[in-house]
Amino acid sequence: MNHIFEILGFILIVLTLLMQWQSYVRRTIFLFAASSFVIALFLVLLGLHHPREEYMLFVLAGLTIAVRGLTIPAILNRATHRLPDKPWRVREDKPLMGLSGSILVSLVLIAIGYFIYQNSLYSVLKVHAGSVPFALFLQASLLIITHKHAYIQMIGFLVMENAVVMLSGWVFSGLPFIVEMGVIMDLLGLVVVSSLIIRVREQAISQEGETFGSELRG
Repeated sequence: MNHIFEILGFILIVLTLLMQWQSYVRRTIFLFAASSFVIALFLVLLGLHHPREEYMLFVLAGLTIAVRGLTIPAILNRATHRLPDKPWRVREDKPLMGLSGSILVSLVLIAIGYFIYQNSLYSVLKVHAGSVPFALFLQASLLIITHKHAYIQMIGFLVMENAVVMLSGWVFSGLPFIVEMGVIMDLLGLVVVSSLIIRVREQAISQEGETFGSELRG
């Protein structure tokens, strides 16, 4: 089972790296949805590995697919569909870090995540792939820092949440289900509120007169 977890962890790291290298928002949303399905598969396998918690983990996997894999990407895609005549708003104009730099920094963050895990929780969990949540969390932070587009930054926070869910699955498999469900609902509410704020901002810009330069400054 540990080998399967390691494969899933490798897939998640690759998907997060691809998010870091993407400029188009819709592709980033698709990669986030794919990573959420991988998280759901991880929870299902974890439920099979821990029979006492299988019911809770199976339901949590279903919620992960419904909320992170389907609902949130649908909300974000719907928001981007309103911008077909504004191509500079459906992609990152100029990331703060180039491709080669992001590759190097991402590899360093993976190494840091592995070091943190090996010197903290590995002696308790005894799972080599347990370093994946730490690496994902650091890479999500890099995604937020190195991109200026609001939607991509929001996806960075969602990737952080995926990392927290994955870590809690290993460390706190007995966590009350109501707490996990509350986190998911809070996350969905955050996305809805953020989308509303961005929409209000779009309307304000359109009323004041929108130009390419003003959008980049916004």
